[in-house]
Amino acid sequence: MDIPFSIPFDLPTYAACAAIILGAYVIFGITTFGAAMFTVPALSYFFPLNFVLPMCVLLDVSAALALGSRFSKEADRGELKWMAPCSLAGAVAGVTALVTIPQQATIAAFGLFLFCYGLYSLFAGAPQIGIARHPWAVISGFCGGAAGTLFGVGAPPYAIYLSRRLPDKAVLRATLSNMVLLSTSIRALVFLFGGLILIDRIIGAALLLPFALGGIWAGHHIQLSVSRETLLKVIGVLLLLIGGSLIIRVLRS
Repeated sequence: MDIPFSIPFDLPTYAACAAIILGAYVIFGITTFGAAMFTVPALSYFFPLNFVLPMCVLLDVSAALALGSRFSKEADRGELKWMAPCSLAGAVAGVTALVTIPQQATIAAFGLFLFCYGLYSLFAGAPQIGIARHPWAVISGFCGGAAGTLFGVGAPPYAIYLSRRLPDKAVLRATLSNMVLLSTSIRALVFLFGGLILIDRIIGAALLLPFALGGIWAGHHIQLSVSRETLLKVIGVLLLLIGGSLIIRVLRS
């Protein structure tokens, strides 16, 4: 029995979406997170959110898997074994909290924290290495998992913690990419069980995936030529932008 489906793009829309995806995943290739901050608002001009969000999650999972599988041997297993279980616990808590806490105030508070930390990281110089793994690995893992399910933005708590733990740029990116893979996979499962991962979203993600992978390739080669301090500055700018976008989301609602 044939399953009817249609390609969700016409050619001009496909070209515009491909350019958006390529640019967003250059950023992802440099920092290992943050693509959705650009893709979701931009693609929402062409499609409804219930199409855009699942498609972007599928792209994020694919991108994180591409980076994580290639560089996983460089990841710090000691950090992952503490952060990953706490991230899962945070994701469960986030789903529960969706129906119990005031959404707008929580989003605004999280956005303000990221905005202020982004500003601080830009002007305070490179963060000092050496904070304790306990309890900060537990806190960052839990907060990242909860933020992923509450706001669709789980990576910033991981990035803030790991940037103060891992002096090696390659180890930092590899460890962060593994945590991003976990976070995006949880969101993909939430969308799957919510009935939002439909055939047109899968086709859309598959058609745009080559551009995401091309962006990752370009971003990866860019970050090879920059220092750890520069990478952390880029992460600081991204945290500032994500925080600002969350605050704007609340103000517009």
